Amino acid sequence: MNIPEKTYFETHAEDMLRNAGMNKAQFAEQMGIARQNVLKLFETKNVLTLIKAADILKVPLSVLIYGNDSGDGHAIDGFVEVDGKVHRIRSREDIESLLGLLSD
Repeated sequence: MNIPEKTYFETHAEDMLRNAGMNKAQFAEQMGIARQNVLKLFETKNVLTLIKAADILKVPLSVLIYGNDSGDGHAIDGFVEVDGKVHRIRSREDIESLLGLLSD
């Protein structure tokens, strides 16, 4: 197993908060910590803290650690607009689902 020195969350936490539609103060409140401790929390490797953060951000724990939730090791995260509706793409299944919509 390839264990990274830094978690994906450490290097992309602010982007992840932005994608979740929240700021540091809101995230701190939901985590039950003072706002001034948020940057320190971004550096955590404590699995229980990461599990709570993943739950708040509504992403799998593997996304916080590795940056992806795909069994094939590919990091997929994006948005596609089809007929005025935005679809978030995070996995092969999301792509296949979108392709199903296009073939209807």
